[in-house]
Amino acid sequence: MPPPKRIHELIEERQKLRILISFHRKFLLSHSLTQTLDILSLEIKQLLKAERVTIFLLDSRREELIAKSASGLDGKTISTLRFPVTQGIAGHVVRSGRIVNVKNAYRDKRFDPRFDELYGFKTGSVLASPLKNSGGEIVGVLEVFNKLKAEKFNKEDEGLLDLVAGQLAGTLEISQLVDQLRRSNLEAIYILAQAAEYRDQEDTARHLKRISDYSSLLAKTIALPDDRVEMIKFASPLHDIGKIAIRDSILRKPGRFTPDEHDEMKKHALLGYEILKDAQSPLLKLARDIALAHHEHYDGSGYPRKLKGVEIPIEARIVALADVFDALSTERIYKPPWPFERVIEYIAGESGKHFDPQLVEAFQGKISQIKALMDLPY
Repeated sequence: MPPPKRIHELIEERQKLRILISFHRKFLLSHSLTQTLDILSLEIKQLLKAERVTIFLLDSRREELIAKSASGLDGKTISTLRFPVTQGIAGHVVRSGRIVNVKNAYRDKRFDPRFDELYGFKTGSVLASPLKNSGGEIVGVLEVFNKLKAEKFNKEDEGLLDLVAGQLAGTLEISQLVDQLRRSNLEAIYILAQAAEYRDQEDTARHLKRISDYSSLLAKTIALPDDRVEMIKFASPLHDIGKIAIRDSILRKPGRFTPDEHDEMKKHALLGYEILKDAQSPLLKLARDIALAHHEHYDGSGYPRKLKGVEIPIEARIVALADVFDALSTERIYKPPWPFERVIEYIAGESGKHFDPQLVEAFQGKISQIKALMDLPY
């Protein structure tokens, strides 16, 4: 049977292995970089038995280190923590590209004590490792402070931090690639939305931005989850994608429609659905549902399916209100803008008829923010 000391070491090794496995799993499952870094900071703190962990990302253009996560500090404070790579132990790590292990920070000339002075912290031991991408370029620094129940971090801690730093750098690289892909997809969606709106909007880009902002504000006001708010923000500009298939003679007509022309124009909801019906991504599926249902009315008098109340997807109900507000409050080919107060009265009068009463109430509670968005130059 192993001696008690060896048993204790085996238990510690098993715990560290569990933490590393947990670390890897959490980074794979998380969709928010900020949330991921905060979770991993706590894991690293536990793994290395440290008092505090800070993750810095490198802004190579400005040659600055910017804190993205720091255990024990709130988000507002973290956002102020940035400094040139010429300063501090973390800055030295960027310049040297090597792990630094310091027993007593105040006896090390590389240490900058201003952080302690500003945030009421007492730094003792420090262990810092560079974060390197797959090309070997330094993208940040992982720094841990104050080894608990010991004077300094040991060689095993250095090895663990180096291992964790490699995983963390991989997380950051994957996150950046995913973000680039996401931005490219959103850009393509926005261009497609502009193509649909181009022929009947003088200020196409501004119109789409307003719809996006009004819709996400309403979604946030009724406390939809943050990820759903973001989806609505980026799916809402495609609400009129079906207009791309409507004839110019109808789309750009300055006067009132004949009954036949009105029926033709109403087809854009179904056409939008048809354009997006084979979409596989959650974002485009949501855009498809919005395109189909954003002309439904809460009382069942809308089109194309005469849905009523909660039969209409909440996202489509949100975009319906945002779209009507923007249409009435801005100039169109067929009409001048209505005065702001008249638009507000109209929205209130359509509660329970055209619009979801919950959304009208949310709208009325955000009039000042909506007016501010309306007046933005974009």
